[in-house]
Amino acid sequence: MVHDKRQFWAIIDGRDPLAVINAQRTYGISNEAMGYALDADEQPHVEYDNSTETFLLIYNVLRSEPKDDQPDAPLTFLIKNGHLLVITTKATAHLTKRLRTILTSLADATPFKALFACLVPLTDRFSPMLRQLDADRRRIAARLHERTNKKALLHLSDLTLRANYLARAAKQNTIVLQQAYAHRQEFSTSEQEQLADVIIEADQVLGMAQVSAETLEHLTDTYNNILNNNLNDTMKFMTVWSLLLTVPTIVTGFYGMNVALPAQHSPMGWVITLGITGILWLIMGIILHQWIK
Repeated sequence: MVHDKRQFWAIIDGRDPLAVINAQRTYGISNEAMGYALDADEQPHVEYDNSTETFLLIYNVLRSEPKDDQPDAPLTFLIKNGHLLVITTKATAHLTKRLRTILTSLADATPFKALFACLVPLTDRFSPMLRQLDADRRRIAARLHERTNKKALLHLSDLTLRANYLARAAKQNTIVLQQAYAHRQEFSTSEQEQLADVIIEADQVLGMAQVSAETLEHLTDTYNNILNNNLNDTMKFMTVWSLLLTVPTIVTGFYGMNVALPAQHSPMGWVITLGITGILWLIMGIILHQWIK
């Protein structure tokens, strides 16, 4: 557990059971609140417990190594008895140094000012990833324009999935901030202004994330349509080809029967057979071509 000399803030390592127990004893954190903080799947939200006078805010932050299917993780902030407590987990422990630097520079700040000061850089960290996502999208789109292949399509699918998860995380963060703003009567004027700045940053990130997700969705749909059209063309070609291949079989099949047919015993019978086959093939080809069109 990391804290300054005045006990104004503390960063609690949720991976350390002893640190968790000491924090609960020192700051009076309830088991319910600590359970929220240590739950890796906890959804972002704001909660104020009147009975314990505890303000809890859970916010989406980027992992140290974002995954395509889970680029974000919840980070918990608790304000109780004039203390700001940040509870990290395995997925968010990499933020400890950054948060410590921010909080150390805010010796005269209130807990809420310190909280909002932490949320600004945590929100801004989404922007570089979204810009990288757009750069990857342009590169994949250029490759697909030259040649559509499975590897590029799989990469495009991964980008689309990541964009959707980032958009979801950004949307949840804006909702959390709006929930926090609903408690603005608890904040001073300067704290309200600081929260408004965080909301603006979060809205900008949300806009970027939604545009990236929508663009990738449209791009994916476009290439899915192209692949479907190519598949339809292939199936049509195979259908026509299989029908045309039945013509020689039918014609030669007649001459293979024990039935008297014209030119059956003629030396030029095979030429006549090929001629009939060619004529029927041509007629059927024209009919099928018109049908396909």
